[in-house]
Amino acid sequence: MTETAGGLESPGQAPAERVKFPCFDGFRALAAISVLITHVAFLSGFDIHSSFGAFTARMDVGVAVFFMISGFLLYRPFVAARLAERHGPRPLAYFWRRALRIFPAYWVALTITVFILHVPKELPSARILVLDYGLLHLYSVNNLVGPILSSYTLTTEISFYVFLPVWAFLLSRSAVTPARQVRRELTFLSALFVVGIVYRASVTAANFDAPRTGQLQNILPGWLDVFAVGMALAVISAWVAQRRATAPAGLDRRWAPPLSWAIALVAFITISLWIGKPPHGIVTYTFSEDMGIHYFYLAVAAFFLLPGIFGAQKEGAIRRLLRAPAVVFLGLVSYGLYLWNETLMEKYIEWTSSTPFDTSFPVMLAVVFVATTLVATISYLIVEKPVLRLKSRVPDRAQARATVT
Repeated sequence: MTETAGGLESPGQAPAERVKFPCFDGFRALAAISVLITHVAFLSGFDIHSSFGAFTARMDVGVAVFFMISGFLLYRPFVAARLAERHGPRPLAYFWRRALRIFPAYWVALTITVFILHVPKELPSARILVLDYGLLHLYSVNNLVGPILSSYTLTTEISFYVFLPVWAFLLSRSAVTPARQVRRELTFLSALFVVGIVYRASVTAANFDAPRTGQLQNILPGWLDVFAVGMALAVISAWVAQRRATAPAGLDRRWAPPLSWAIALVAFITISLWIGKPPHGIVTYTFSEDMGIHYFYLAVAAFFLLPGIFGAQKEGAIRRLLRAPAVVFLGLVSYGLYLWNETLMEKYIEWTSSTPFDTSFPVMLAVVFVATTLVATISYLIVEKPVLRLKSRVPDRAQARATVT
């Protein structure tokens, strides 16, 4: 499943150029694996028992990568369409596709987790089930974490899905030249980035209890800065493609991918060593540590993604890695990896009678990775792939008009 981005053509217009980003399945794969590793490292006790725990504890950076991917890939068609003076994505089709992407596989995973695997062991109340199935639990302080522990991030993702077309609509209300539109886009996105900083700093500095702080940090405003960077990259990418120009700052040069990943690695190592391995028990961070984690993660995500956005996508060892068949396959099933890894991790502890926080990390990681990949593959083939074929049931405006004529 290769993502594309570009404007939709209007009747009588030449088709808009559709730009492929073949490395993004690879990005998803690596982000999903990093999330899986950090979860296993936590529950096995590797984080607290090994000096390398300082690094595995920070591999939840994959969440920031996923959010920035969404900001880039979902916003780029809106920007490309405006720059080409064509129709953007049809809202109804946009929401239909987003719903198909998120809900069916999640509902299946949630149903099996709760009613067959009995996680949690006691059946949740009807109210909690409504919150969980609707992906609304992040808005309830007493039920922030659902049976699928990472599902709170899907709530944030969905709120971004709703926010994005509204933002795009507001920025398309007046006709301006493409160059002025780009300046306008980047100006407003800079303001959005600042709003994200101010919001997160205010929430982090406030004297809330841990659940309230976690809730306020993880609803959409707490991640606006990360989404804004992905959206800004979409604007620059669309502008470069529209002008058929070279990428800024030499990002299309051969040395750019290794340099970008080197910077991402340095940022990751820096925040890992700064925070250190977590203690055994409740983890608390100072204001500077909490803010540092968030913005070093943002830097890691941005520099990690650059090689897949600018430059010749068939050149270089990094892009070959991201385009490798095994990596692309894991990217295709990455949503299933994300949905299933924590449930299977908990069942591993139960079925092997292992001791939480004191079990073999390599063995647990190998078993959970293989099992999660297998289940994710089944989910993709039986649920996700057939469901995604329904996307055309709600066509884009241009396609609908073409059918009529």
